[in-house]
Amino acid sequence: MIDIKKEQWKNLLHHKESLVIFVHTPFCATCQLAERMLAILEEADQAQFFYRMNASFFPEFMKENKIQSVPALLLVKDGVVIDQLYAFESVTKLHAVLEGWKQKQSI
Repeated sequence: MIDIKKEQWKNLLHHKESLVIFVHTPFCATCQLAERMLAILEEADQAQFFYRMNASFFPEFMKENKIQSVPALLLVKDGVVIDQLYAFESVTKLHAVLEGWKQKQSI
């Protein structure tokens, strides 16, 4: 996973390709489990990678995009949230969601 830093956020907002962003907070146990599931997907598909955003450092983004809770997995293009997932039920479900997103966008 690639951590998003405040200074690089503005550049990512104008990224022409779709990005998959994992939104978390450091002390959230559910976020830690979700991150493990995403790590499995990254290992299985070396072409798939995720950006990791600490929600605590991006309150404006959270408010503007009405992010309801963490963990969250977001499909973002040109700084706009196109799709989102809050229920990280299983690696299989995450894989299916990502495959659906790939068909909608080029990620």
